[in-house]
This record gives sequence, C-alpha cells and structure tokens, in this order.
Amino acid sequence: MDDLKRILVVDDEDDLTWSISKSLEKNDRAVEVVCVNNGDSALAYLATRHVDLVITDVHMPGRDGLALLRDIQRDYPRTRVILMTAHDSEEIRYLMARHSALHRYLEKPFELQNLHKLIFEALEVGEANFNPSFA
Repeated sequence: MDDLKRILVVDDEDDLTWSISKSLEKNDRAVEVVCVNNGDSALAYLATRHVDLVITDVHMPGRDGLALLRDIQRDYPRTRVILMTAHDSEEIRYLMARHSALHRYLEKPFELQNLHKLIFEALEVGEANFNPSFA
C-alpha cells in the first residue's frame, strides 16, 4: 500500500504504547504502528524499515528520547519526531528550534486526541485522510 504511514512509538511504559497503538490502528488501515521500549530498539528498527514518524518519550533507561532525536536527525532526516515528556523543558523548546526532525512535544499526561492532532500535522495529512478513533 503506497499510502501506508509507519509510526514508531518508543516508551518504556507498555500501557502507554499499547493505548497509542490501539487508538491509531482502530479505524485506519493506512497506518502501521510499531512499538518498542527503548531508544536502542528504536534505532535497530529504523535501520530495517522506513518510518514516517517517531513518537518517543524523553526519559527512558539507556538511550533517552533526546539522544534518539539526535540520531534520527543525523541518520534519518526525513523522519519526523514527536517528543512526549512529563516535564516542560527549555531544553526541549531549544531542540525544537534547532532540529528540523522534531515536530512537536507533548506534555504527559495528554489526551489522545491532542496527540492525534500533532500526528496529522507531522504526517501532513488531513483528518479526512487519516481518521483514527479517539475512543
């Protein structure tokens, strides 16, 4: 399928990755969502498949989301990134201005519909073409 959008969700909280994945896949067959639990696994996956968008937590054991962002910017410059964080940060706002890969960041906890809005923008698709359920 040419219009398939592949999204990689990276977070060490299994409940969160499951919720994001299910909400995106529920009503949209044009989306493939892959979930991994750390930055190293994310890089290993990126080395094998094209990914349109990475949604990653900032704070994770091992390679954190900021290191992952830098690696994506260097090695996969067309892949967009949305950072999730429990802490508002000047560093993240600075990175947004500096890294073209970083599309947005979202403070936890968040509503799934707010994440979906950022996904529409990052993938440059309208809600009519990308219609996941917010349930």
